[in-house]
Amino acid sequence: MRLLFLFLALGACAEAGKASIGGRPDGNITVADSSGSNAPPIDAFESHIDAPPGMQTKTLDENTSDTLVQNTAPACGNAAGTDVNTYYRVFDLATNGITTDFHVTQVAFQVDASGGQTVQVKVGTYNGTPGTTLATGSMAVAGSNLTVTVPSTTTGASVTAPITNAVIQGSKKLYVEIDSPAGGTLYMGANSAGESAPGYIMAPACSINVPTNISSVSATYPAVHLLITVTGTY
Repeated sequence: MRLLFLFLALGACAEAGKASIGGRPDGNITVADSSGSNAPPIDAFESHIDAPPGMQTKTLDENTSDTLVQNTAPACGNAAGTDVNTYYRVFDLATNGITTDFHVTQVAFQVDASGGQTVQVKVGTYNGTPGTTLATGSMAVAGSNLTVTVPSTTTGASVTAPITNAVIQGSKKLYVEIDSPAGGTLYMGANSAGESAPGYIMAPACSINVPTNISSVSATYPAVHLLITVTGTY
């Protein structure tokens, strides 16, 4: 069975249902509509947010390319699907030329595969210095969307989460958080084309108890560049 082979290849225990970091097992995801006729195109992110008069719209993006490459990002999962996985990116507003208040309007991310999942998306201020890990105590939530529907897919999808009433003070660092619960299946979209700052994962069931550079959690996946952007006006 391919799933068992994958776990063994990653050095996981043979105990049934034991959580393990790994890539998605092809053919193990139930898709509501597998025809592909309703699948959104997997291209670079596009923002359709119009800035108010006198303001500018900007999409924060740390990726060299926004083209999805499937089976690039691992997740903490077991034989039933994926466990609790939380994904992060941190954007330095000053580095992006933003020195006034940044009004977040949407978060966009790409999905490698999903059995249909509802995730929570949060944005806020990060008051620490990003490194190999992030400190959750340095995060202050400014806004959220707690009912973001991820479509069922095995061929990839783009997801947009509108955010309202979230303002990040100019020159601060902005973090985005995507919380995927247990009980379903979700593998985030990524590539290895290059990035200016790392993405992070926290997965307690796999002993990743703080947000950790996702490229460091599995030797099988050494270059994981999560496809997550944040759009807003300033």
